[in-house]
Amino acid sequence: MTALSYRSGYAATEIAELKQRWDGEVDRLYDLQHEAGLAQTRALGVINRTIDPSSVIVCAAGGLPGDLHRLWRSSEPKTYHMEYGFSCMGYEVSGAFGAALADPDREVYAVVGDGSYLMLHSELVTSLQEGRKITVLLFDNHGFQCIHNLQRGHGSDGFGNEFRYREASTGRLTGGYLPIDFAAHARSLGAKAYKATNAEELAQALRQAKEETVTTLIEIPVVPGTNTDGYESWWQVGVPEVSVSEKVLAAHAEMKTRIQAARPI
Repeated sequence: MTALSYRSGYAATEIAELKQRWDGEVDRLYDLQHEAGLAQTRALGVINRTIDPSSVIVCAAGGLPGDLHRLWRSSEPKTYHMEYGFSCMGYEVSGAFGAALADPDREVYAVVGDGSYLMLHSELVTSLQEGRKITVLLFDNHGFQCIHNLQRGHGSDGFGNEFRYREASTGRLTGGYLPIDFAAHARSLGAKAYKATNAEELAQALRQAKEETVTTLIEIPVVPGTNTDGYESWWQVGVPEVSVSEKVLAAHAEMKTRIQAARPI
């Protein structure tokens, strides 16, 4: 055995072991139980295990692209359509409609957060007008939680990224969550709609949505903060060097340390 073939065999063994470990982590997150409700990773697991392998998923912005990149298991080509480059909020519904136009023989699913959906959902109407069915899987976590998590992870207490009422006593956006009925909104446009609050309801809604002949939306309330995170990765953003907040100063110092330790490109 040559040195090259030995190293290649060792690398293949190591890769197989790492894949086995990661498969176990994906299974753990797909089966994750949360006392407050449906975890986002569990909802993705139900979807991945329920829809047809030939189905196309479309996603673009928020925490979902990171979750799908880590967790989604594709078994057929041309089924995973992701807009990574600019995190274009609102692309999901229109992108799914485009995918349905391009390949009308496949089921197409838009995987979208409630923030992105509210920014741009009008092509849902166009899909009804053109008779091209898509299924919108709307993850409702009460706001722009991806940026909310980013704020809190860098010293801020968070501001303006949750859909909450403003409290009269303080003037701050710290009141209760807005009770937005996304399923009712979709029905008002002419689509079919379901709401799934747990894994069993979600699996049933997916089966029912597949039988529908027109665009369908499934509203999926998920617990904020139950997305994937970490795994030795971090987001390089600017953190103020000068602040009256000790948390911001600590976040700046941590960011500086990470940048210095990062491998040069």
